[in-house]
Amino acid sequence: MKSKVLIVVIVIALLGISILRFTTWKQSEKYTGPVERVSIGISATSLLPSLVLLANEKGYFLEEGIDIEIKGYSTGKDALKATFNGEVDICTVADTPIVSNSFKRNDFTVFATILQGAEHTKCLARKDRNISTPQDIIGKRVATTIGTSAHYFMAVFFILNKLDLEDVEIVNLKPTEMVKAIVDGDVDVIFAWEPNIYHAVKSLGENAVILPSNIGYLTTFSLVSKNVFVENNQQLLKRILKALIKAEKFAKGNRKESIDIISAYLKIDREIIDKLWDTYDFRVSLTQSFLITLENEARWFIRSKLTSATEIPNYLDYIYWDALEAVKPEAVQIAH
Repeated sequence: MKSKVLIVVIVIALLGISILRFTTWKQSEKYTGPVERVSIGISATSLLPSLVLLANEKGYFLEEGIDIEIKGYSTGKDALKATFNGEVDICTVADTPIVSNSFKRNDFTVFATILQGAEHTKCLARKDRNISTPQDIIGKRVATTIGTSAHYFMAVFFILNKLDLEDVEIVNLKPTEMVKAIVDGDVDVIFAWEPNIYHAVKSLGENAVILPSNIGYLTTFSLVSKNVFVENNQQLLKRILKALIKAEKFAKGNRKESIDIISAYLKIDREIIDKLWDTYDFRVSLTQSFLITLENEARWFIRSKLTSATEIPNYLDYIYWDALEAVKPEAVQIAH
């Protein structure tokens, strides 16, 4: 009996070794097909698309047979618009533009997030306008970028602090315009994302005050393309994700070099990125929390009458998980 058990144990062990070798071989298998050209639109003023920049700089895209063309836009919202217009094949974008467009169209798909969460958006006020608490915002001139994650952050901030958006004057500005506006005194408060907040604080000095939020909202950043591109390039998407997973691993093991690369591309002082870097969770994934974020924002859109729709879209219809499930199954945590 003992000998039979021993034989079974040895067989299982040998199978385990074989599977491990096969898995390792599959992971290290090099792409030998033709190089394909892919264009991707990114927000060129923030750290959110860092994995894309790292994958490009370290040659991971080329290793997967991808000649990547990176096009920079002011916001992820603009990059998504460029995708819809056919300017780029893929874009990186935060959750709010995904939700706002889901009420208008169903011809686009998220196939991964490359940033699971970040304390990315903040509320900055001028101290000389007698602002030291959230309640002091009433009657002030407030700027944000409408239709972005900063706009959603502002709305949740107002709700949790029992404030009414009708009690302030809202100004729609691009991120870099907000920095100038608050520094020049044209607005009293801005809701914006990093590193714009950092730049504004540096210019304002002791006149800057970041108001506490305690919101719990963490920005996500996703890879989005039109359905037709996803349907016609399923193998290509797998290779894109493989390159980004390599970048994720590199970022976790090479903090200094990663910051140097991002600093050079964004033309931002290294000290700024060094200060912010650890607040970002750069990870290729598709999680249930991401799905919940989309649903919560959709409720806000409807409740705030930012859309004429009355029902929340089924966001499972906007997510393509097959590619990520094929290359890193544990990264897909959405019940489907």
